[in-house]
Amino acid sequence: MTAQPAVRLERGGISAVVLPDEGGVLLDLLVHGRPVLAATPWGSAVLPGARPAADESTWVARWRGGWQLCFPTAGQPNPAATPPEGFHGAASQAPWLDVARTADTVALGWADRDGLSAERVWRLTDDGAAVATRVHNAGAETRVLVIAEHLILGGDVLAGPLTLGVPSSALLRPLDYAGLPEGSPTAWPGEPADRWTTVDRATPARVTGLAAVHPQRIGAHGAHVAVTVEWQGSALPHALLWEELGVSTEQPWNGQVVALGIEPTSTPHGAGTALDEGLVRLPPGGSLEWGAALSVRWASHPNPATAPDHPRPMEEP
Repeated sequence: MTAQPAVRLERGGISAVVLPDEGGVLLDLLVHGRPVLAATPWGSAVLPGARPAADESTWVARWRGGWQLCFPTAGQPNPAATPPEGFHGAASQAPWLDVARTADTVALGWADRDGLSAERVWRLTDDGAAVATRVHNAGAETRVLVIAEHLILGGDVLAGPLTLGVPSSALLRPLDYAGLPEGSPTAWPGEPADRWTTVDRATPARVTGLAAVHPQRIGAHGAHVAVTVEWQGSALPHALLWEELGVSTEQPWNGQVVALGIEPTSTPHGAGTALDEGLVRLPPGGSLEWGAALSVRWASHPNPATAPDHPRPMEEP
């Protein structure tokens, strides 16, 4: 396939870039001139991979940040799976075909050799971005899927402390940093000492599953910003929270990645199809649809010409 150029979207005070050749990732989302998605320090050196990432370190080396779809699996690859899996799914960093576009939308398509396909339409909104996705199984076998909207906040969203708002019905599903289950589920927000409702400079590097998130909405609010992630579709009843606020000092993080993942998922863990919990089984001829949206509202609107070009470290109020 001939290399496809980046797609630049604009709508009023909102702008973004979509890279069809890199999983159709949404990058550089600016809301009134201010960056809202995570960006990795090594992003400018990333080269698209010819094959799905076999492991986490390979995937991370190709990760620029932003918001992409992990599909047809997410998390750790299952060595027993057929067809073979990559970390976070073959589609997450593969080329997607640029099908159609307007000034503020782009439609993309992806398919594998076994009849599984996905259509994805990005659009800018008045205060962020949204995506609608449809997947279809035209193959002869039922496909076992894990789906995750890998939505990673950063930039000026993380310039100050945040309080997370999660529906009280949700359960914390303890995970290790690789996303594998450990311990017993507890009601949100867990033990007070764990401070799951607070995101600030004291927050450790960690990830947790959120099981049964209903309504399908998670907020993050601070003195400087109000963020809402909401989604629709029975395929994504859960979510993951990933917190990496410049804490991890090993390669490639080097204490420089400031990120908050609020990720609608089909499974409340990162074990992929190796763990039969929340797996989606899509029969021949079957289809699934879902949507997700990110809304960002600043406490004040600075002059875009003076907005920072790079994420700032989290500051105390």
